[in-house]
Amino acid sequence: MGSMRRPVQLLIAAVCVLAVASACTTEDPTANTNIPLVPTQPVVDTFQGTVSAGGKDTKIFSVTQGNGGLDITLTSLVPSTVIEIGAGTWDGTTCTLATNGTRNVSAGASPQLSFLQVSIGTYCVQVIDVGNLMSTATYNLTVAHY
Repeated sequence: MGSMRRPVQLLIAAVCVLAVASACTTEDPTANTNIPLVPTQPVVDTFQGTVSAGGKDTKIFSVTQGNGGLDITLTSLVPSTVIEIGAGTWDGTTCTLATNGTRNVSAGASPQLSFLQVSIGTYCVQVIDVGNLMSTATYNLTVAHY
């Protein structure tokens, strides 16, 4: 019986050493080594403007972190009606709307126009009358890019 006691004591000692070693790890469990390729917090540009009957208004913004999304929301339009919003590239003088980059919308709280995998660059957003305005309208618009 005395010979059985020695291996059990060694086993208990080995388990204790392993437990202490794992508790003394030097890795920081709060460190995040997974750096996201796409930012998670959007940059939000807020624009206010006016658009005349038969006219359009252009706003310029820059995307500084690529491969993210782009959400455009017409948050208010007075008088309330259906109007066109569009997004495209800005070359310094001209806004060239993207293919499939326009939509007729009413003002609301949710994005009405969205894009994925947007590259770094200078872009434009336009608010365009589609024939519904009888006079100048005022609007608020947000562009969230991340």
